[in-house]
Amino acid sequence: MKKLVCAILALCLTLCLFALCESGTGDPLETILKNYKKTGLSSWWEVVAIYNAGENPTKYKGFGELCLSLESTTNLKMASYVIVAELALASGANAADFAKYDTYKENLQGLLEEPLDSYTLNDYIFAYYALKCSGTAFDEGPAAEYMQKAQKPDGGFSLSGDLGDSDMTAFAVPVLKLMGLGQSLEDAVAFLEENINETGTFSSYGSENANSTACALSAFICAGYDGEIKDRATEGLELFRVEDGGYAFLVGGSAAALATAQAAIALGDLKNGSSVWERLYSYSSKSTSE
Repeated sequence: MKKLVCAILALCLTLCLFALCESGTGDPLETILKNYKKTGLSSWWEVVAIYNAGENPTKYKGFGELCLSLESTTNLKMASYVIVAELALASGANAADFAKYDTYKENLQGLLEEPLDSYTLNDYIFAYYALKCSGTAFDEGPAAEYMQKAQKPDGGFSLSGDLGDSDMTAFAVPVLKLMGLGQSLEDAVAFLEENINETGTFSSYGSENANSTACALSAFICAGYDGEIKDRATEGLELFRVEDGGYAFLVGGSAAALATAQAAIALGDLKNGSSVWERLYSYSSKSTSE
């Protein structure tokens, strides 16, 4: 009888744990990956999140269709295509499967070596991610000069105006680190520290949201922070988590695809102790040296 009772209790405990995971109260990153496997991929951010979690994104439903959707003449889509291709190659894919890879890298290289005001800061940040993380050799001088000129007096970065924005500053941090722009990096991280909300969240253009909070958390990890500020941002991100395991853009909202993907990237960075961009750069550096 005692053995039977123990067995029943063990079964109940297992079922409870399963129910907790299914309801979104288990490991949030595992729940997000499980949802991606069910629904398929809808953005390149999700590919980054899957790779960062240690899984092969090419095995997920919709990967091929996503790659085709990124074929374009815009800088951001070309950069996204190269990033996705590089993540796939790092996961064991064949370079022949990505017909636009070399062409897009050449186009982005031209963009970075001759920056123009007609393009946005986003173009240059993600073009840099794409080239640096693919191991492409190019003259970083013009791009570094552009980033230094783009930095606002308050230490932040933004798409317009004279004041920094948490989103753009967080995106810029890994670029500044990989470029070795120490003072610019310190100023950017200081901007983020000064703009954290009391709840540990971050805002962008007046909106307290999961995207800004997730990107800021990743920026702190990239900058090597391992103390109170990182813990506060981690707690802030949790405020946006919803029952289905995803993340809402605003507190109290329903799950949003971009918010969920960027939160998943931050959670992966948190587990790995480093930025996904640094890890991908390390992989490409090792590959090109062999």
